[in-house]
Amino acid sequence: MNRRPKVLHTMTWLAPGGGVDRNVYLSMKEMRADYELHLVVGHEIHRRDFFELDGITIHVCPHLDREIHPWRDLLSLIWFVRLIRRERYDIVHTHETKASLIGRIAAWLARCPHIIYGLHGVVFNDPMSKLKRALYVALEKWTVGCAHMIVSVGQDTLDQYHKNQIGCKIPHQVVYSGIDVARYKHEISATDRQKFRRNFGMTDDAVVLVNIGRFSMAKAQHYTIRAFAKLRVKHANVRLLLVGEGPEQARCEQLCRDLGIADDVVFAGFCEDVVPAYAAAEIHVLTSLREGLPSVAVEASLSRVPTVAFEVDGIHEIVTHGKTGYVVAQGDVDALVEGVQKLLDDGGKRRLFGVEAFGWAIERWNHHKMVSDLDVLYQNMLKGSHEQT
Repeated sequence: MNRRPKVLHTMTWLAPGGGVDRNVYLSMKEMRADYELHLVVGHEIHRRDFFELDGITIHVCPHLDREIHPWRDLLSLIWFVRLIRRERYDIVHTHETKASLIGRIAAWLARCPHIIYGLHGVVFNDPMSKLKRALYVALEKWTVGCAHMIVSVGQDTLDQYHKNQIGCKIPHQVVYSGIDVARYKHEISATDRQKFRRNFGMTDDAVVLVNIGRFSMAKAQHYTIRAFAKLRVKHANVRLLLVGEGPEQARCEQLCRDLGIADDVVFAGFCEDVVPAYAAAEIHVLTSLREGLPSVAVEASLSRVPTVAFEVDGIHEIVTHGKTGYVVAQGDVDALVEGVQKLLDDGGKRRLFGVEAFGWAIERWNHHKMVSDLDVLYQNMLKGSHEQT
């Protein structure tokens, strides 16, 4: 093939601080010299960094929404088919629930020779009714066969699909989500740490718990807040830092007021650079109910901050229970409190866990490995090999 292979990535929207967005961005940034890269995205755009990448062609689908709208979804499908037929892509690599569903069907209808289903999470594990879950599982079963390869961000996510008899016979591979680790190799200075704390009214002697993520039902920050309220009874100097924004933020703010802890909880809003937020904290708390691979736990590990988390897909691929943090049953606030309590009571253990977490994360989650793995995968597909690993 004399020309560069032509690859299309699909995204439903460009979210502020989205983990999927970051992975796609890093891979496109690093691979644009060797591939002709295109991105198709819905009309909801909250970040412009993709548009600033030289050599990337971006197509905005005017019909593509995050929510289910049958008529607009049909229009999106037709729009995708026309795009893929016109551009004659060698590979279509889909990401995110809606764009992935429509993208892989469209690529199949357009007879794209190589279709990759980028699996970033188990959408049917979101909080939802049994009927809605059954519908989501059925849709995945009906459409997963459009793909020639499944590329999952973690083994747990892939196992969940196979457990539900989805895509068992399709070649698959795990490619861990990469992070640009350059900023994490050296600890943030004490001055910058103090500056961040003081910007949000936190004293130098406070012990800070941090939770970073979009305020949503799936991220379930209300569990973190309830656990903090219990911890606050015994620890006068503990503070909670919540970074992010979203539809559930107002409810979380009200919950803090109801529990009488509003003065001890900081809602920092969206932060473009989250490194100082991790550096300002002693313990990272994760109470998500659904993840593919919780990148916030990777970021915390790279920041030398131990994580106490609910049992969620991908967490055991990042946190080693009793060595780099603690993992407890989902929804068990008392167990969460107990895990955080162990690290609050023992500063030496807290620092040791942080060092161990950093050592584990610094090599495994380097985005250059992710890019290398994807490059090998693309080349094998183009040569006609769909071997699973």
